[in-house]
Amino acid sequence: MLKQSLRMVPARKEHYQSKLVFLLFLASLGMFFVASLITFLMVRDQAFNPIPNAIPGSFLDQGPEIYQPLKIPGSFWLSTIALILVSFFLHRACWLVHRERQKEFRLVLGLAWVAAFTFTLVQGVGMAWLLDQHRSVTDGSMKIFGMSFTLALIHALHVIGGMAFLGFVIYQAYRDRYDHERHFAVDNCANYWHFLDVVWVCMLVVFLIAR
Repeated sequence: MLKQSLRMVPARKEHYQSKLVFLLFLASLGMFFVASLITFLMVRDQAFNPIPNAIPGSFLDQGPEIYQPLKIPGSFWLSTIALILVSFFLHRACWLVHRERQKEFRLVLGLAWVAAFTFTLVQGVGMAWLLDQHRSVTDGSMKIFGMSFTLALIHALHVIGGMAFLGFVIYQAYRDRYDHERHFAVDNCANYWHFLDVVWVCMLVVFLIAR
């Protein structure tokens, strides 16, 4: 019993250290996304503000601003559901591995990866539509379509990174590397996808407010 307890201490210490480092990593990513959203709001505000002190009839006086509101692609709502499913499955996977239910644990990890892949496909459709709108709009509102596409692309790249992380976790799961003591990689993977969920929902809220 004493030897078993001594073996658990390093595992727990390694788990806490890994979790702390990963939380710091997520905090840095969070600051990056917050800065990106602030930049988006600034561009949105400047894109439709008339030029101050323009002399009527001069080349600076372009008349009333043409405002074309941002249209959120319908596929973004479908991709949001897929992203939430990824977090749900990974939360379930953490619960299962803590209880040594290995078969169900591997199955749920696979479902999470399928949901993540579905998100990338559906998200790609919406991003292609935003890019097409950016190219077709000639007035100042083109900036908001371009910025929306850029933010969605940045998030999608992090999703692809999350899929690679999830793939690694699945590979290790089939090698029986996780149990009720050693599961910090699974926890970190789940936390990363929860983070991506929060970021994406915040993006949608900003898109709705600034449209």
